[in-house]
Amino acid sequence: MNQEFANIYENLNLTIGQNIDYEGYADNLCIEDASFIMDIFNHLELEQGYVLGLYPHGYSLGTIESNYRNFYTMPYVHKENATKYFSPKLKSSFFSIVKRWLSFNLFQGKTEYYSSEEFSPDMLISKLLTDVLAKSVPSPLEYVKLSHEEEAIWEVFLLDKLKHFLPTFNHGNYIRRNLICDPSDIDRLPDYVKDYITHCCRTHDVEKIFPKVEFSNDNILVKCCYFNQQKGLIMWKNSYRWIDMEGGTGNVESCSSSDCEEVLVPIKETVRY
Repeated sequence: MNQEFANIYENLNLTIGQNIDYEGYADNLCIEDASFIMDIFNHLELEQGYVLGLYPHGYSLGTIESNYRNFYTMPYVHKENATKYFSPKLKSSFFSIVKRWLSFNLFQGKTEYYSSEEFSPDMLISKLLTDVLAKSVPSPLEYVKLSHEEEAIWEVFLLDKLKHFLPTFNHGNYIRRNLICDPSDIDRLPDYVKDYITHCCRTHDVEKIFPKVEFSNDNILVKCCYFNQQKGLIMWKNSYRWIDMEGGTGNVESCSSSDCEEVLVPIKETVRY
């Protein structure tokens, strides 16, 4: 077990809890300066003049635009002096609204949207965005520099997957993941999951429960386990590609379709929100 991994993850959860009021933000969680998150990532560096921000990313169970109340929180990066707001438009007309209503109710079709503008770092996000409207918002990984070491890769993984640890609301809660990084995390698991981990201990295989970073040339594999109340105990694997930069640093890009999950212990009872 890498204790530094556990400490970084614990500090991330602490700083989120101390700086974000879940109740107060309700469904309008937009934070222009979320530097409190980057402050705990001691091995990462944002490009000079850039700031991490947060915005709510919504989706609807229907087709009416005002119904986007199931959402999670997404990170993005903007320039320190950004003043313009990113305000893409939904395709809307009386005819299209009626057409979408008929499509959903009669044929269970999907609503189609388009964005009238592309996001740039000169812009701030001050409102909830849907999947289509947020498609031009890049990953923060594009603006991060780091060293080629395990702790830096672990931090960049947590930054990449922040939506799973930041506030979620309503059905957005399904994506929440509680990582297993320390023996104290095991203590909070259901008994039937603890029984599986006890078996791993007896077979000297318990280390697979805790996070690990593996290097292979320019390829990097991050493995960890998480538990949530919809899936159970899951082995989570993510692949990244290392890109060299000047000065002994670099950045990473997520490999396409890199998310891989293996069910170690299936959930016995699904909890619905």
